[in-house]
Amino acid sequence: MGLYEKIHAMRAVNTHSHHMPDAFFKEMNLETLLMNSYVSWCGLSPGETSASRQAYLDAVRYKSYFVWLMKAVQKMYEIEEDLSPYNWDGYSKAIREANADPAWHKAVLSVMCGYDKLIVDAYWEPGFCGDDKIFTSTFRIDALLFGYLKDAANHNGNGLFSLYGKKYTTIDTYMRFVRKLIREKAEGGCVALKCAMAYDRPIDFEKTTKAQASKAFSAPTPANIKRFQDYAFFQICKLAGELDLPVQVHTGLGQLKGTGAMNLHSVIEAHPNTKFVLFHGGFPWTGDVLALLHNFPNVYADICWLPLLSPTMAVTTLHALIEVGTADKICWGCDTWTSEESLGARMAADFVVNKTLEEKMRDGYLTQTDAMQLGENILRRNAKALYGL
Repeated sequence: MGLYEKIHAMRAVNTHSHHMPDAFFKEMNLETLLMNSYVSWCGLSPGETSASRQAYLDAVRYKSYFVWLMKAVQKMYEIEEDLSPYNWDGYSKAIREANADPAWHKAVLSVMCGYDKLIVDAYWEPGFCGDDKIFTSTFRIDALLFGYLKDAANHNGNGLFSLYGKKYTTIDTYMRFVRKLIREKAEGGCVALKCAMAYDRPIDFEKTTKAQASKAFSAPTPANIKRFQDYAFFQICKLAGELDLPVQVHTGLGQLKGTGAMNLHSVIEAHPNTKFVLFHGGFPWTGDVLALLHNFPNVYADICWLPLLSPTMAVTTLHALIEVGTADKICWGCDTWTSEESLGARMAADFVVNKTLEEKMRDGYLTQTDAMQLGENILRRNAKALYGL
């Protein structure tokens, strides 16, 4: 058995998933799958005619998102022919019929993807993880940074009032609620906190005072809102350290402007007892994550999404992470909504990990024993230790 086969056979701990609830899969078909995958981020629609589907395929077929999704679909449904307008309905039928079995989508995660655990970021119901033992949860805290106005909400439409029916006018009562809620989520089984504010604003969180943060209640100007959110995030990170909850942070992409991981320098430095897990390798500013990983013992790197986004960049980044960090600081998650795309993400991760380790062995940097240990660290052992699984 070669290195790739050994890596692919490893059971994995998936650190980041948006896996949808059971009801979502009842109406699954090819169109639903494409619309709820990263392929939809291309902004194109396949339409319903042979001509429109051909034009769609001509546009997306070389994009990494599409390539790995199709590899997974073909493997899952034992389809040999590449997707075309002529077998489009056959693909759709296979997906629909398999997902008619309510147990199918979770069986894929356990058997085909080889997951022992998935950490679910259910942004539609923060802290929810489903009723299957394969799932556990991270608690997305973004809505807790929008408590300065009743109608304030993040890019998903979530705010303090819309989710929890709470409205406060003083920073002390607001923060008491936030701390109480996070403690309840931790006691309820959440193994981490998640911040995806990179989709709403720059992630340059800075230390501010309670008095500065309080101004957002009466005067919600952009400057005051930033101070309110900065204050709240600092307080949440402090509490995370006290509860030993890793703080997962979306870095890179998002709204792009101001989302490089180096913007987190101040908050990381201010909370040495809090574990910060920097997602997506910080793409495209991967050097930021490498630098923070090198300098701060409380920083971890998670390459979730990156192999699916760009295997080439993922290999380059993983080479550097191995060289710059320590063996216990790298994790991976699928960052997908469906079992089909999650399998594609796992296949992409296996490809990236194998290619990187093979190159490291070829160059004499690693022995085969080293490579196997690192592969298991990245795919399961580090996550188990980090999240106490």
